[in-house]
Formats: sequence, C-alpha cells, structure tokens
Amino acid sequence: MKPLYATRILDLTRLLPGAVCTMLLRDLGAEIIKVEDPRTGDYARLLPPLIDGMGAFFRGSNGGKKSIALDLKTAEGQAILHRLVATADVLIEGFRPGVTARLAADYETLRAINPRLVYCSLSGWGQTGPYASLSGHDLNYIARNGVLGASLEPSTPGAQVADVSGAYVAVMGILAALLKRHHTGEGDYVDVALSEAAMPLALAAWVEAQTRPANSGFISLRGESACYRVYTCADGEAVALGAVEAKFWANFCNAVEQPEWIEQQHVHSRQPALIAAVAELFRTKTAAVWAARLDDADCCLTRVITPAQLLADPQIAARGMVGVGERGAPWMRSPIRLGEDTIRRQPAPTHGEHTAELLREIGYSDGETRTLMKDGVIRPAP
Repeated sequence: MKPLYATRILDLTRLLPGAVCTMLLRDLGAEIIKVEDPRTGDYARLLPPLIDGMGAFFRGSNGGKKSIALDLKTAEGQAILHRLVATADVLIEGFRPGVTARLAADYETLRAINPRLVYCSLSGWGQTGPYASLSGHDLNYIARNGVLGASLEPSTPGAQVADVSGAYVAVMGILAALLKRHHTGEGDYVDVALSEAAMPLALAAWVEAQTRPANSGFISLRGESACYRVYTCADGEAVALGAVEAKFWANFCNAVEQPEWIEQQHVHSRQPALIAAVAELFRTKTAAVWAARLDDADCCLTRVITPAQLLADPQIAARGMVGVGERGAPWMRSPIRLGEDTIRRQPAPTHGEHTAELLREIGYSDGETRTLMKDGVIRPAP
C-alpha cells in the first residue's frame, strides 16, 4: 500500500509547477482530480510538441489523474467544487493572489466546508509582499531571488528552476500539513512562492557573498575556482570537474601529470591562470577521451550530457528514471523511492473525461448533469 492511499487531491493548477507537484503525489498513491476550465482546460494540453493532439509534456506529467471540466465563474460550478471539497483531503491552486476569493475557492471559504482540508497556494511571489500581484515566469523568479545572479555570466538556464523547486516545496508542505492533521485533526494553509522555493539552490553563493573576505582561500562553487568548473573539450563537448576536496583535486592533478597544480587549489590569486591552464589542457582531447582517461582517477569528473542522451545513460537506465511510453510520449518517474517502488504507467485524462463519474459520486443525478452540460457549467468527456 502506498503512503497516500485513499488521499484525494483537487488540482486547480495549470502548466508545470502544479503538474509536477501532483505527479509526485500521485506516485505516492494519491487520487488526483484536475479541475479544469470547460473551454480551454489546462493550457499544457495544447503546448507543442503534440502527440495525437495532446501536448507531450501534459501526457508525461498527468498520467493516472482524473479530469473534471468545471466553470468556477458560475454559482453552479462553485457549488460543485464545494461538494468535491467536502470529499477531499488536499486542494492545490495556482492563481494569482485574490483570484480564488472571486471564485469562492479561497481557503477561508473552503475551510468552513471542510475543516480538515489542506490548502496549498502555488504562486510566483507568494501571497504577501510588494511583488505578490506581479506577473512572472521561471526566468523572472530566479532573476529576482539571487539564483541567476549567482552565475558569473547570467544566462537563460536549460531547466525550469523555480517551477520545479516550487513543486517539490509544495509536496513537502502538503505532506507536513497532512502529518499535522493526523495529530490535530485540523487542516492547514500552505503558501508556496516559486521565487522563494528556488532560493536555497543559491545558499552557498549567498553565504559566500555575505562572509567572504577579499582574496580569501574560499573555494567558489560558481566557477571561480579551477577545481569546480565546466570545461570545453576538443570536440566542443563539455566535462564537469567537481574536485572540491583536496584528495580529489590531487587525484586529478596527478592523473593529468600536473602535480605542481596541487598546492594552488586554495590560492585565490592563482585561479585565473590556473583556470586558463586547465581549460587549455581539456581542449587537447575529446570529452570521451578525457572521461575514459579519468574514469578510474576518482577525481569527480563527468561528461556533460544533453536531455536527448538521458535514455542511453547506463545509470539512468538502471534506475528506470525515464522512458518513452504509448504513442511515443516521454515520461520521467518520481525520484522518490519507497518500499517495493512500483509505479504503474497510466494515460493522461482527456479534457473532462471524469466529469459525469465525479458528479454522480457527489450526488448529482443524470438529469442534473445534462442540465449543467446544456448550461455550459461542465464539459462532458469528448
């Protein structure tokens, strides 16, 4: 039995953070019900590349979830949501602050219906503060929280840093609130700001910025030290050297027959010249040659691979982290591994696929459902 067996979660979010959050919770055993707008649904449904008319990312992150298409701008839609809330353990929303109050879906309203409800808000800047109502995306959040500025040369990252960090923080907050409810019988409110969720990723840079004296022996973890840096090789591919500890740096220097570099590891003034020398060395051979040569040197050197190369990586393959499923839809499993660790792949729901089923479950008759459908409050399965 999975730890979140018999836990019902209502997901009012769209796009990436909420999808990843509920994907992780689904793999822990929770029942996920996506509450989608009847007209467009989750925008990720139509984000290319499309597979049989459905976004590949949506397919990969929403398998095994249920979908109800519900217009929360109507009194009838709000009444349906309230009935669902009475049966739920958790609700996750990703609107800008203030929007849920207009939809009668705010925490105070829903807590009155279900005092045991754990309510999680996922927003860019959090529910309070001068930025709370501002728009933004992943790049904006990491630009304003020190993560992007921690790089020596800030550039657009190849990953959604704040979005995924926010998903993980939301999972932690929700699980903590469920544990608290187990002891107290009461639900709680979880306020997750994507901008804050990613801040600990730059914790070392923050501490360094506040405490590092000029020309100290501090080893930088942002590319200012030769022992911790990405280097380009002869074929244009890159390798990552993470020889922070003295023993790993010594192993590297000896393996490349440069023992004179060993004592320079902590000499701040020598880093520019040392970086240039190491960079010149790596440009003499391909990444594959360097990896083969240094594989047994125990010096924390790895090749940089692209997302397209993940399937072929032996470690990732052995752990079953990624794969390609039905109709060529890529998937990535939850990195949380418990017990027997069985995860069953299931298809993503069509827009409103479970609307009639869920309405029947919470007491609506078939005639009432047909009326709601005629009035545009709900959308039936296609």
